[in-house]
Amino acid sequence: SWSCGMELMRRWQSVPAFGLIESEDQTGEDTEDEVLSELKKRQAELKALVAHNRSAKQRLHKLAKEEIRKQELRQKAKVIDNEVMDCFRKIMAARQKKRTPTKKERDAALKALKEREAITKLLDS
Repeated sequence: SWSCGMELMRRWQSVPAFGLIESEDQTGEDTEDEVLSELKKRQAELKALVAHNRSAKQRLHKLAKEEIRKQELRQKAKVIDNEVMDCFRKIMAARQKKRTPTKKERDAALKALKEREAITKLLDS
């Protein structure tokens, strides 16, 4: 009876060797292989996502820098528009008084107009 039980145990332990049932060790290894495979798959997906995000970040950074540059130019254009209007008012005031604008007034108006034109070209580019 005791020897019969030992024989039965020995035979039961040899069953996995024939591939009829999986041993606990093999099942554990398969599970580890599946987990490792899934981890590698997710890692590859994350690497692709990181690369995509890096590229998008660089593109957005470039766009943001360009937008900041344009905002600065628009601000300069407002200041120069005020200068042009100021020069225009001075010239109109001189004409209402029946006198010709001074060279200083004309030069200031031309300078402001040229600056305005240069900024407008930069904004359009």
